[in-house]
Amino acid sequence: MKLYRIRFQTSELQPPPYAHAIEIKIELSKEKLKYEFELSYLDRDQLTEEEILEEGFSIDDSLHLRGALGQNWANNFENILRKTEKTFPTELQESEDFWEIMFEKEAFYPKNVKQWKSFIEEFHQAVLEQNTLERPLEIQVWRIDPSQTVKYKFLGSFEKREFKLTANNRVVENFDFSKLNSFLKDYYSGDFITEKAFESLPKKQGIHLEFGDGMWYLLGEALFVKPSKITSWIESHP
Repeated sequence: MKLYRIRFQTSELQPPPYAHAIEIKIELSKEKLKYEFELSYLDRDQLTEEEILEEGFSIDDSLHLRGALGQNWANNFENILRKTEKTFPTELQESEDFWEIMFEKEAFYPKNVKQWKSFIEEFHQAVLEQNTLERPLEIQVWRIDPSQTVKYKFLGSFEKREFKLTANNRVVENFDFSKLNSFLKDYYSGDFITEKAFESLPKKQGIHLEFGDGMWYLLGEALFVKPSKITSWIESHP
């Protein structure tokens, strides 16, 4: 069993209510990754409750959670460790985030901070899913033509590090999990016209999308985005 501690804090330039600190304690084995995850928001006493709520937060968003993730996460953590070059800066610029990775009493600042930032963002989401604080990703895409309707569903799990596509309830592709971020950028990059979305199941010809909230967006009417960003993910599965 190997013990690690990851500490992260947003830069001095990040204002509340976004400023935060994360600490993750990890017990790593070949089969699983046991964790203690703590998220604390900083300097919120400088804001009123109304100002915090206006930014989309709740009054207390702090977390302190324990659990264990499977072998996929153990392998992912070992992989990023192998790619990490250790540095030992004596001071940081005010625009730089604070990092500290500790293993066997050695603490270092990782040079590949972008990879580590992605790691803790995905880890945070996995912890939320495992503790049922958020649901796994589910996006529906219905392609309605005069001759047929194909009902696609994209399913993504940060907890399991899985990303797959079904068509009419049959799995047609298991994507590499690393493609999930590109998918999300494509599918959320458009302009959503909420007042033109509808709650009833779609019947009109075209491509309709539902992002987990029960509202359907018809491509070209309620969602404006380059069509290929949507269709490229399903076009090989007519």
